[in-house]
Amino acid sequence: MTDNTNLNKNETHFEENEEMSMADLMKEFDSAGNITAGKELDVTIIAENEDGYMVDLGMKSEGLIPKTEFDEGKIPPELKVGATVKVKVLNMHGQPVLSYREVIEKERWDKIEKLVNEGKTVKGTITKTIKGGFLADIGVNAFLHISQVDTNFVKDGEKYVGKTYDFAVTEFDRRAKKVVISRRKILEDEKTARRTSALETIAEGQIMDGTVSRITAFGAFIDLGGIDGLLHIGEMAWYKVKKAEDLVHQGQTVRVQVTKVDKNGGKISLSMKNLSPHPWDSAAERFPVGLIMKGKVTSIMDYGAFVELEQGIEGLLHASEYAWNDSEASFRKNVKKGNEIEVKIIAVDKENKKISLSIKKMQANPWDEAVRHYAPGTTVKGIVQNLMPFGAFVKLPEGIEGLVHISDFSWTERIKHPEDMVKKGQEIDVVILEVNPQNEKISLSIKHTKTDPYKKYKSGAVVSAKVIRVAEFGAFAEIEPGIEALIKNSEASSIKEDRNKSILKEGDEIEAKIIKVDIRDRKIEASIKKLEFEREKELVKKYAAQSEKPTLGEILTEDSEAE
Repeated sequence: MTDNTNLNKNETHFEENEEMSMADLMKEFDSAGNITAGKELDVTIIAENEDGYMVDLGMKSEGLIPKTEFDEGKIPPELKVGATVKVKVLNMHGQPVLSYREVIEKERWDKIEKLVNEGKTVKGTITKTIKGGFLADIGVNAFLHISQVDTNFVKDGEKYVGKTYDFAVTEFDRRAKKVVISRRKILEDEKTARRTSALETIAEGQIMDGTVSRITAFGAFIDLGGIDGLLHIGEMAWYKVKKAEDLVHQGQTVRVQVTKVDKNGGKISLSMKNLSPHPWDSAAERFPVGLIMKGKVTSIMDYGAFVELEQGIEGLLHASEYAWNDSEASFRKNVKKGNEIEVKIIAVDKENKKISLSIKKMQANPWDEAVRHYAPGTTVKGIVQNLMPFGAFVKLPEGIEGLVHISDFSWTERIKHPEDMVKKGQEIDVVILEVNPQNEKISLSIKHTKTDPYKKYKSGAVVSAKVIRVAEFGAFAEIEPGIEALIKNSEASSIKEDRNKSILKEGDEIEAKIIKVDIRDRKIEASIKKLEFEREKELVKKYAAQSEKPTLGEILTEDSEAE
């Protein structure tokens, strides 16, 4: 009885234990049955080991958040024993595996997607350079093209790594987990907004301080606080600026005046030189005529040299103003670009911004004595210095030059070029025709060293000549080389029938009487007829002296009068 009772008790105890175990198992099964892959739930971390973080799921087995979810050294600091975090169930086979990374990534994608849908920017940090650009952490990895990191060309991308900026999302594909961002768009949008605002407030004539943002070959761009204005190189100073870098450098603060605002084109023109007095305004006072000063040769032209007297003020030293003698040759030889020379101010034209300079006028003027030394009609020796189509320049003993015009080479010959008569360096005799000290000119002559051959031929003289050409109205006969006489048809013969036609032929040797001399126009006329009449009269006189009868001369005279 006792044994059975104990047995029953034992059995009863066994059954109760079995029922408890089954209940516990069912409870655990029911609890596990609600935890499925993909489900998100809040869990508490109860332990940490090498594999990861153990969490209490209210089951016999703890769940595991593996450390392999994260890169080494990048485990979120919130994962620690005692912390409650949200996780996603990856699988329930064996030990449940949970993911914290997927939960936070989803939250990040949700956040970015919301910002994109609202048209807002995202904040992120550029983590490293990759081919074509950068990888940026905006909560998720995003691609930033190198052209979109700044508004200017970027050569060195490393300087942007580690920097945090606001970005515009230009491409978003959550399914493909692709995000493309741009910092440039934000900068340009901001710049556009500042430009629009600045254009509304900036006015022509306004004086502003700005910062040199960029330098080019043609000037510099000045940041006026939201908009760039162009300071052209020609507006930097009143004098010629070779390079913008000579006056400004990037980052420098400069004061400028707004000269033009193009609101439609969004362009602003600036000037620095307008803020300083124009150097020509007081040029006449600062550079009076007669002032002798030093200057620097800045450029050499065919006709002279420009000399910088001060920044913004240049004067012209004409080649003819270098020396009294051999001026142009001396100028070419001695004046060089970059030379510092002493000059004299001889004229100031404020209106046309011109200053004339001279070196020779700092010396004694040989022309002051030229009238006394070179009286018209004086014969002097000189050296041929230069030959031109219109004449020859001859250097006289006093060192000044005179001109023999081509028309003053010969009384009789037509000279085509001076070199047909004289050579450069040749010593010749010349006659002074005229001295003009005001214009610094002396007129010379070679032909006046000889007597004008036309002066020796007087009306009534008998000459021998040779017909050199025949015209319809008469013939031209050469009396001597270069001197011709015109014999008209009416003067070619004493015979009445021959007077209205040309009876002379080229090559005929003739004698004639000069009937007209025009020295000014260099013309001589002669007559064969008058010479023949005179000679016939002489014969008649001789015959009359020998006889009282009517002479042949009388008869011829009567015939002539009858005509």
